[in-house]
Amino acid sequence: MSVQAQAIARHFGKACQSYSNAARLQRLTGYALLDALPSDTLGSLLDLGCGPAWLHPELVQRCQQLLAVDLSAGMLHQARQLGLANEYIQADAAALPLASASVQRVFSNLMLQWCPQPGEVAAELERVLQSGGTVTLSTLVQGTLAELRQAFLALQLTPHVNQFLTAEALLLAMQQGAPAIDWQLQLETVQLSYPDVLSLGRELKSLGANYVPDKERKGLTGRHYWQQLQQAYPKAVGSSAGSVTDTIIASYQVAYLIGVKR
Repeated sequence: MSVQAQAIARHFGKACQSYSNAARLQRLTGYALLDALPSDTLGSLLDLGCGPAWLHPELVQRCQQLLAVDLSAGMLHQARQLGLANEYIQADAAALPLASASVQRVFSNLMLQWCPQPGEVAAELERVLQSGGTVTLSTLVQGTLAELRQAFLALQLTPHVNQFLTAEALLLAMQQGAPAIDWQLQLETVQLSYPDVLSLGRELKSLGANYVPDKERKGLTGRHYWQQLQQAYPKAVGSSAGSVTDTIIASYQVAYLIGVKR
């Protein structure tokens, strides 16, 4: 496991108990993905980046065998508490310990954005999928947390926000990594409201989503810091300028990728 993968696993491991309660965006995208799954229950389904497995009661009804994979041992420990999957596997999505052509379906909800080389993940999906198998996944692309990035820049600070691929670059990476999979891409902007920037930061931390490669640093605490960030944060419509208590909006650019292996 790479150094970056170990760091990501640690972040999500710390969030394994708080994740489910904070996963507002993940629930929205997860249920959208469920609607896109084939209606039959044939074959095996790989939940790639399963997290604490809050979707397993739904997924187990859509397959004959459920495989749960996550990079984080902590997340897998939480997932095992439900006991609904047939196997729990700790693995990097770009190096799956699964036999070729052994899976009928892959389901992955907001995991791919944490993979530095999505094309390598696509190649693994192509390898483990059977002919006619499907991929149903969601991820985040450029424009996500644009308001937070704008606030950092207004304070002349390096944005402590992940650099997400553009939708076009993501699709190209998936096509090049898995040329035998026919990909379809759909985009959606999801906006969530928060009482303040501190609440946004706390939610990201509760999800383990506050990890930024090569930008981990001390100092992201302190009342004065958060007040400055709040003042610099773009105000929601109807908010008054200068207030540190007005509701804020955070935008997430969600990409849904549906693939069928030829």
